[in-house]
Amino acid sequence: MERELATRAVIARVAPYREADLIVTLLTEDLGTIDALARGARGSRRRFGPALGQLVLARFQLRRPARGELWALERADLEREWTVLAGDLVAFAHASYGLELARELFPTAEPEPEVLAAVTALWDVLVARGPTAGALRTYELALLERLGTGLAIDLCAVCGRQDDLTWFDPGRGGALCARCAQGSRGHGVRPLAAATRAYLSRLAGADLAEAGAIDATVDPADRVLAREAMHAVLAAQVGHPLRSVEFLTKLAHR
Repeated sequence: MERELATRAVIARVAPYREADLIVTLLTEDLGTIDALARGARGSRRRFGPALGQLVLARFQLRRPARGELWALERADLEREWTVLAGDLVAFAHASYGLELARELFPTAEPEPEVLAAVTALWDVLVARGPTAGALRTYELALLERLGTGLAIDLCAVCGRQDDLTWFDPGRGGALCARCAQGSRGHGVRPLAAATRAYLSRLAGADLAEAGAIDATVDPADRVLAREAMHAVLAAQVGHPLRSVEFLTKLAHR
């Protein structure tokens, strides 16, 4: 039976299909992450306008044929845009990373309106406050919490102990006490400095808009260690390194 639906979404990925069409991956408010066929979109942008661009939120009219796995994209109306971020290389990289992370952590057609809201909230903060490490870490922690795999920061991920948290194991859920860490041999296991753990703990409870201000109170070395720990956790969750992480790392070392 054919189905029609209108939902708000952002474009998470675009791939050419045949001579004139596009297959677009949408991170939607009502359907989760889906693929849709945009007929004629390669040959002409007039039908969908700027709604198929980067850093925009649009309302998409979709139709699901009785047969076939792909939705058909019938219409797209622009609602909001954050295209100003394209003028700042670092801010654009943060925005792209946030979207890629959401797409990879939530790749299925399960309704996750909070995930779309988190992406657009990150873009709002990038426009208003600029790119900061603190906002990215808070965003990452929030997505992990939404996924149901929240990071253990203030207690041992294995035994629940709240002291002697001197190790970090991305494959076992986060901070570990010295005793439980004896069983950790996987990739990414590393010492966890108290200052790094305290930084992550503050960010886990921070409002996204205010998270960047925490950076000024933290040693830059601890910000780097926190970034590396979070990237290890996320790579373990996704199953592979994110493409945008490599670009972010290059920017950090410019």
